[in-house]
Amino acid sequence: METIIILLKIVISIISGLLAGFLAVYSFNRIPAKWLCDYHQEPDRGMWGVRIKKSPWTVVFVLVFTAAMLKLLDTGFLYALPGLISLWILLLIGIADMKYQIIPDQFVIALAVTALGFIPFHLDYRSLLFGALIGGGSILLIGIIGSLLFRKEAIGFGDVKLFAAIGLMSGLKGTVIILNLTIFSSAVVFVAGLIAGKIKYGEERPLGPFICASAALYILFMPELLMLANL
Repeated sequence: METIIILLKIVISIISGLLAGFLAVYSFNRIPAKWLCDYHQEPDRGMWGVRIKKSPWTVVFVLVFTAAMLKLLDTGFLYALPGLISLWILLLIGIADMKYQIIPDQFVIALAVTALGFIPFHLDYRSLLFGALIGGGSILLIGIIGSLLFRKEAIGFGDVKLFAAIGLMSGLKGTVIILNLTIFSSAVVFVAGLIAGKIKYGEERPLGPFICASAALYILFMPELLMLANL
């Protein structure tokens, strides 16, 4: 019986990985170019056509999502389904912010909707609401402080909305963990970039990819990270 369950998990993971990987490339290349710029702007030529090349990214995404689904299924199918959908949306958000410095509201709304799938894994629904408030509020506060210190916009409002959606999905404790992971990972990359000469002091870099990567890490390793946080 145990062998059958393992084989079933592998089959589900492969099928899910194939669907998610192919759809990630296809969907990002097909979304309206208007999604990739501010509401008062018109998309330029670089926002049309092929945005992600099928080779090698389709294979890369298929492998990543297959491995991710295999890990998510350890927590159970009810967790794996919203988990994989959230990872898929987070990937598209991260790519959009990295390539075009924009976080499409459509993706943020979709991510917030996936929070419904995580409700059974929270003891109290109020944790989700507090997570959204703390997530969006903390990023907004950091942005305000950064703007006062550097006298220019430090964090875009898209990051605020993204973290609020993530907070709604991950709950209060999860939001705090993701926030710490985001700050740590972005600081490490920024300092390493300065030392290597890849980043100039004062140069603006999108925060969205770090937020998405941290949220993805939390979704994948939620039990382990919560256990670590409780030590």
